[in-house]
Amino acid sequence: MVKKDIIKFGKKIVEQKLATSFFGNLSIKVSDELFITKTGTMLDELSEDDIVKVNLFEKGEFDSVASSELIVHRMIYQKTSANAVMHTHSLYSILMGNTAFDYLKIDTGEALPFLNTIPIVQGKSGSEELALTVSNALENFNLVIVKDHGVFAKGENLKSCFIYISALEHYCKYIYLKGLLK
Repeated sequence: MVKKDIIKFGKKIVEQKLATSFFGNLSIKVSDELFITKTGTMLDELSEDDIVKVNLFEKGEFDSVASSELIVHRMIYQKTSANAVMHTHSLYSILMGNTAFDYLKIDTGEALPFLNTIPIVQGKSGSEELALTVSNALENFNLVIVKDHGVFAKGENLKSCFIYISALEHYCKYIYLKGLLK
């Protein structure tokens, strides 16, 4: 069931244009382990072989083939009550993250019921610095934008992560296109 959920939402991410096939990763926590997509996999063509199980706290044999963002996923789970983490390279969210300061304040649009304030952080992909800044932000929020990189969402399950990221991307696209009309 866990791997099937990851496969399902990998397809949905690409179908909804929240990332292109090669960019993004997903994980689900089960007890002291997490299931995460392998590095270099195509999200819309995932198979069960593209998902590995790793320990939440200790390095293991499959760490080297897991997503390059494994360190970020681990730290999110260690510092929050999340059961799922989704990372996408959502274009409009990235653009909005580059125009804002430390937070993106959402004050209009259909996304409002799901979102309010989104922290914006910086850090090198797959680094301990990024893991720390993202996990710190997600202690108090469900979403965080990483400048010039993408979005991380944490939730009870992948569906909630998908809803958060979809709502954010919809709002950011709306604001971007609205700006073109001025």
